[in-house]
Formats: sequence, C-alpha cells, structure tokens
Amino acid sequence: MAAADAAAANAPAEQPVTPGAWRAAAVGMLAGGFAIGVLSGHKRLARVVPLITAGVALGCTVPVALASRRPPITSDAAAEALTRAAHVPTFSVVVPARDEATVLRRLMSDISRQDYRASDGSPLFELVVVDDRSTDGTADAVAAAAADYDIAAVTRVVARRGDGLPDGKGAALTSAQPGICHGDVVLVLDADARLEPCFLRRAAGYFAAGANAVTARRRVLEAEGGWLAGAQADEQTLDGELNRGRWALGGCSEFRGNGIMIRRDLLAAAGGWRAAALTEDIDLSSRIAALAGERVVWAIDAEVWEEPVRSVDRLWSQRLRWAEGALRRAFEHGPAVIASSELSVGARLDFAVYAGQLAVPPVVLGTAAVSIVNGRRRSLLSIVAGYLGISALLGWDALRWERRSDGRPLGFDERLRRTVRVSLFNGLWLLVVPRALADVAFRRGPIRYVKMQHDGAGDPAGRSQSDLPEAS
Repeated sequence: MAAADAAAANAPAEQPVTPGAWRAAAVGMLAGGFAIGVLSGHKRLARVVPLITAGVALGCTVPVALASRRPPITSDAAAEALTRAAHVPTFSVVVPARDEATVLRRLMSDISRQDYRASDGSPLFELVVVDDRSTDGTADAVAAAAADYDIAAVTRVVARRGDGLPDGKGAALTSAQPGICHGDVVLVLDADARLEPCFLRRAAGYFAAGANAVTARRRVLEAEGGWLAGAQADEQTLDGELNRGRWALGGCSEFRGNGIMIRRDLLAAAGGWRAAALTEDIDLSSRIAALAGERVVWAIDAEVWEEPVRSVDRLWSQRLRWAEGALRRAFEHGPAVIASSELSVGARLDFAVYAGQLAVPPVVLGTAAVSIVNGRRRSLLSIVAGYLGISALLGWDALRWERRSDGRPLGFDERLRRTVRVSLFNGLWLLVVPRALADVAFRRGPIRYVKMQHDGAGDPAGRSQSDLPEAS
C-alpha cells in the first residue's frame, strides 16, 4: 500500500460529540412539540387542526409530484451528453467494508462486468475497498476476487487499523479521502450493493450533462419476499419521488448512502469525509449546498440494489440512527444552509421545511397524551391522517415507476395495497424521531453503532426500469 494510503488509513479521526447547544435544541423540540400537541387538544383548536393538516399535506405533495415529472436532466439527455462529451468522467468506486467477505465477491463481479470502458477495453474506473478492522479475511477475499474477475490492476485495499477508532460508515470513509482517489468522480457503495452492467455508463451521463453531485436510485433485493422487505422497497421509491421533485423545484435535494456520486474536487473542497457524521449522506449534502449551492441530481436509471433489513429490531436500530443523524445535521449545518448566499431563497425554504418535519412527531406525542386525558381524538386523528396522507399521496404517485414481472404497470389493486403499506410503514418515524430527540438530549457516552448483517442473497432484476419509457 502506498505511503499516502497508509497515512490516510491510520490518521486520527474526530469522535462524534453532542454539544450542549444541540442538547438544548433537542429538549426544546421535544418540549415545544409536546406542548403544541397538548394545545391542539383544546376544543376550538381541534376544529382548525384538520383544515391545517389537509392544507399542509396538499401543499407539500402536489408540487413535488408534478415537479418529479420534469427533472432538469432526463435520462435521455444524460445519455446524449455522454456521447457528445470531449472528456468522459472516470470513477473511483469506494466501498467501506467491515467483515463483508460474504458479499464483496458478488459486488466485485458486478463491477468487473461494467461496460463503461475506453475504446481499447480498459476500465474507466478503479475500485478502492476500505478494510475497516475486519476479522473475517475481507482483504484476502477482495484480492482473490480481483484476480478472478481480472480487475486486480484497478483494485486497491486500504486498511483501517487502530484502537479506539470511531465506528460507522462515515468514519470508515475517512480512510479514503479524495486525495487518494484517482477518478474524476467518487462513487460510494455499500458492500452488499449490486449493480447492472450499465450502471457506471448511465451515471457518467449525468456528469457529462453538467452535474457535480448525483445519487443513484436505490432498489431493494427480494422485495417480493415479505411485508417488511416490500415496505422498504416502496419506501425507497417514495423517497426517490420526494427528492426528485425537490431537485426539479430547485430545492436542497440530498444524497442517499448507497450510491453517492460526487466530483472529487467538490468533495475535497467540502472537506472530504467526516468521522463525526452519523449519516454521511445528508451531512455531505448540506455541506456542498452551503459551500457551493450544489443540489443533488437524482438518476432514476442508475440503479443500485441492496439487501433489506430483515428483522424489526435491526430496522429500528437503523432508523434510529437515521433520525439522529438528520437531527444532528439540522443542528450542525442548518444555520449555514439557511444563511448561504450560494442558494436561492426557494432552496433555503425547501431545506427549512424538510428539516422542520422532524418537529411533527413530538406534536403527535403531545396530542396523543391529551387525547387520552380528555377523550377527544379529533386532533390526533387529523394530524396522524395528514402525516400518513402525505406518504400515501407521494407513494401512490411514485409507484407509477414500478412494473410487474411482465413489464406492465402495476394494477390498481396492487398499487393501492402497496400505497397503504408504505404509508403505514412511514408511521414508524412518529415513534423513532421522539426517541432520537431524547437520545441527543440526554444520552451520555459514545454513540453505539449496530452493524447491518448481510447474507448475499438476491440478485438485481434482469431488466432495469429505465429500459422502459420514463414514467410521467
């Protein structure tokens, strides 16, 4: 390993901390939201709340749904831009991995089959695997797979070693800072990711069309295998609808962890990866927004597949981390984003509204408490209905992207059933966010990470959704 690689891999990393101001803000959100919820149980306010929630639901969902149909860069425009580009971008594919020998071979097979190559057949990409203190032979598995799939010349392993290092994906990525990457674009994938051979080519088109930050469409493997996996798959589709619409409206659209793509020079200008970022994707999204006014492009035809979380307890741990990461991002970077002269007023307002949704669950908590005391449930039902209604409206619209196994659109009954499922599934946030607020406010000691377990099951669908006409 080169000296620069070794230095980057073993450099001291900042530990996640919780400043007193963040604790106070979390307490304020909990107490303030709860108080508003209690007040909403007042007889007069109970008559107004249904109208307010309905107005907010429609005001948020309709513009997003309409805008998602007219993205600033279409998949066809991206493909055309790549054919006309004088210089096509190269990629550094970075995979942080801790004890992932089971799944890495499958991902490396997918990477070796990428059709994004120069005219002489040489790959326009490199692979950098961060071996984050693995004990299962991850590094040896990578070396063996690289040799078997004939990509050893473009594969490197960066060993992250040391005592007391912070855990988590963001921390692992600090061993693969932009300075050790050779590609024009840094692509971050989870170890369980699966790709179709056209992935890099399609992603490159968006950069050729002028994008500086792109995120892939996340798909879930074996989504037909059960309620939990299917709900996660539709949740990703809904989230893509939301952020695609925000991007088209000029808002602060964001990365999602599996499939982050960013120009290397922009990543370097933003300070690279941070170990203190509990959720590295939205942390980086906010930093590049505040720094350069960059909004994240959503590439609907560049799909990255991943395993679902297979148990309720691990799902809870994952969503709790996501919620706490969203709160920490809002507290740390929110003021800079709101004050950034690089962003339009509309983009800053979009960020404020999107971050503001984290205040809704404490309100629901307070409303639930007062409804138990006074027996009046109108306010509680209306707020919950409004919250779930936003998910339902966006979910129904987003499911237009989905296809049955025969390539035809979903039937009305299936689309309705999946809309109800994803709406109810999103109700989980009403429980997760208050708990995350309490953790930020009161927890002492280091943050504990729960690593997701991967078993290497499932394969991407043989046909990409983007092989069909783009849904409108």
